This record gives sequence, structure tokens and C-alpha cells, in this order.
Amino acid sequence: MSYADELADQVLVDPDGKLERLGDRWAERPQVILFLRHFG
Repeated sequence: MSYADELADQVLVDPDGKLERLGDRWAERPQVILFLRHFG
């Protein structure tokens, strides 16, 4: 299994609170993924 396959199986929460599989998002069109970590 490739790194992209593992990312595709990750589940995210959309702005409306619904669960959505990441791979389903980029199947429609390319996506930019930003991971922001805040220490504070």
C-alpha cells in the first residue's frame, strides 16, 4: 500500500460536521492539504 493510498483512507470532518473520506475529495479535483499545529 502506498502513502497516497493510506492518506485516501483517512476520514475528515467537513465544515458542516459530516465525516468525509479524503480520497473521495481528491477524486473530484486536486486538493491542497494543510496541517497546522499550534502550541499555545
